[in-house]
Amino acid sequence: MKRRRNCDGKDRTSGLTDCLSLQRRRRNYDGDGKDRISALPDCILLKILSHLKTKQAIQTSFISPRWKNLWKHIPVLSFNYTRYGSLEKFTRFVSQCLSLRDDKASLQALNFECREFIKPHLLKRIMKYVFSHNVQQLHMAVACNILHFPLCNFPCHTLTSLRLTSSKQRSLFPNSLALPALTHLSIELFAFHCTSDDDYAEPFSVFKSLNTLIIHYCEVFNERNPCEENLFISSVSLVNLTISLSSHPHKFKLSTPNLCSFDFFGDPLQNLCGRNSNSNNNTNFSSIKHVKISVPFSTAGEEFPSILFNWLVELALMESLTISLKTLQILNLIPESWKIDFHYLHNLKLLKIDASQYHLSSLPDGIGDFLLQNAPSAKKVIKCLPRPGWSTLNIKRLEQA
Repeated sequence: MKRRRNCDGKDRTSGLTDCLSLQRRRRNYDGDGKDRISALPDCILLKILSHLKTKQAIQTSFISPRWKNLWKHIPVLSFNYTRYGSLEKFTRFVSQCLSLRDDKASLQALNFECREFIKPHLLKRIMKYVFSHNVQQLHMAVACNILHFPLCNFPCHTLTSLRLTSSKQRSLFPNSLALPALTHLSIELFAFHCTSDDDYAEPFSVFKSLNTLIIHYCEVFNERNPCEENLFISSVSLVNLTISLSSHPHKFKLSTPNLCSFDFFGDPLQNLCGRNSNSNNNTNFSSIKHVKISVPFSTAGEEFPSILFNWLVELALMESLTISLKTLQILNLIPESWKIDFHYLHNLKLLKIDASQYHLSSLPDGIGDFLLQNAPSAKKVIKCLPRPGWSTLNIKRLEQA
C-alpha cells in the first residue's frame, strides 16, 4: 500500500491502516479477493473507528474507496489538542471535521480536550453541534476566558453523562440546565454562584435523574456576602457523591436521602447536616453504606477532631470505611478516644486504612482499633509501602490479612 506523508515526513496513516497493511502483506484475503476487514459491514467498522482518535479515523479514508466516507458516520468524536502542534491547526481541524461530518448521523459521545485558551465562538459551536445531534456522553476539558460556560442555551433530552473540566480560569457552572436524562455529572475547577437569599449555591436540584455526582476543586462565589460561600447539594435520586475541596474550601450541606456512597477529600469545615438542621428529612444519612474520608497532610484545624467525630456519628450505619492515616491521627486527638463507645459502628464490615506513604513497620500497633470496639466481625486492611524486597504476593497477603 502506498503511503501518503505529511509535510513533516510522518505517515498520515496509523492505527487501523497499519493493521490493514499488515493483513495485505500476509495475503490475508477471502476467496473472492477482498481483504477481511474491509469486507465487514459498516456497523462493525464504525464501532472499530469509534475507538480511534478522530484524526486517526479520518486517515483511514485514504485506504480505499470503501473507507472514503466511513468516518463521516462514526458515533464517537475524540479531539485532543496535544496531537496537533498549534492551536490554529487544532481549531481548523475541529471546524472542518464538524462541517464535513454527515449531518444526519447521530452522535453518541464527544471527548474534547484543549488546555490552551480556545475562542468562545468555537466552544459555542461545539456545544450547539453536539446537543443538536442527540449526544449521550460529553467530556469537555477546556481553557476558556468566558465567565459563563455555554450550556444554558442548548437543552438536551438525550445527554446521560457530562464531564466538565475548566483550567486556567474558573467559569461559572449554570444554576439551571435542561438536561432531564442526566445520570452522571463530573465537574472540576468550576465555580458555583450563590443566588438564593440564604447564601447557598444550589445547582443540582434540577437534575431529577442524577445518580452520580463528582465535584473536584470547585469554588463558591457569593458577591452579596463573600464570607458565606456555601454549596447545597439537593437530590432525591443521588446515590454516589464525591467531593474534593480546593485550597480555597467552601462549606456544603446535603439533602440526599438515598445516598449510598460518600467520598470526601479536603478540610472538614462543618458538621454533616441538611440545609435546615431541624428537618429530619435533611439530616437522615442512614442510607450511606460506603464512606471514604481523607484529610490533607498539610492541614489540621483546631475544630477538626470534633467535626470528624460528628461525621462518624451521622454516618452511623455505614458498612465500609476507608480512612487516611492523617484522618486517624486527627481523631486520635480526641481526649481518651480509646474510652469512647463507638456503638454506632456496629454495622461496620470493613475498615481500610490508607497509609500508602508509610512502611508497615513504622505504624503503631493497633492503629485504628478504637473504631472497631463494637464491630468484632469487621476486617481491617492497611494499605502501606512494601518493605524492601517484598514481592507482589507479600503485599496481597498483607491486604487480605
